[in-house]
Amino acid sequence: MKRFYLTLALVLSLLATGCASEKKVSENGSAGEEEIPYVDVPDTEYVPPGDGPGQGPGPDSNWRYGATAALSFDSHQVLSEYIMGAVNSPREARINVNLERFDNEKTGRVTYGGTVTISYRDNVGEGEGLATGHFTSGHSASETRYNVWFEKSGTEAFHGFFTDHMGALILVLDGPSGPDLGDGSPRDKWGGSVWFKNFDPKATFFHPPTRCWFVSRGPYDCRSWISGKGVDTFRSINPDSGGYKRLGRFSGLDLKKAFNNADIVFSRP
Repeated sequence: MKRFYLTLALVLSLLATGCASEKKVSENGSAGEEEIPYVDVPDTEYVPPGDGPGQGPGPDSNWRYGATAALSFDSHQVLSEYIMGAVNSPREARINVNLERFDNEKTGRVTYGGTVTISYRDNVGEGEGLATGHFTSGHSASETRYNVWFEKSGTEAFHGFFTDHMGALILVLDGPSGPDLGDGSPRDKWGGSVWFKNFDPKATFFHPPTRCWFVSRGPYDCRSWISGKGVDTFRSINPDSGGYKRLGRFSGLDLKKAFNNADIVFSRP
């Protein structure tokens, strides 16, 4: 029992000092802090909680929720790092983006979150296997507070954090990839990239009871755009810190389907 209490005390101590919070000026002008959302973070394979907007992409046979696009991995080596294992002949790689809108009353921002799914086929022994990974941002305004549309140096973009039990992804949408019809209507096919950071597989700590982008120390810190103990999500479009690697790029993602017809609202710092 002493070992249990010691371990528990250590974990609670790390959580108390290692969870980041976002400073916000309150309505009366005094500085305050937005609360860290405490959630049930699984330490086993993440399974989307259900169907529909923001949830799972549906069966692999049709991926009927969100929008799906072909994904081009940067290299076999980076794919091996992502799965922490060997790959043979990966093909038919796809990314599915299934997001919904959240209005954050505390920050005044509109944010977006849900599920991002990556899959590909590869040879397994004498047959073929389908490898699928689901990543979630959570399903609340507080959990998705860094997942925003914004403008940087004249470029309109979206980026956001997603996680499973093995690590984190950052999804980036950085510009239209469909034809410009010249009629002034916004192009609804977009391209972008996906970046990953794995947790240390040797880590013996429990997963903290919050999303990894609110953790500011230890093996489960998955922040990028690091600013003190928090995140400055408006600093750049692509990850600029935190050890992320680009997994690949995609194009032709149907924006309306990806965001389930939610209005695109840009946020400001």
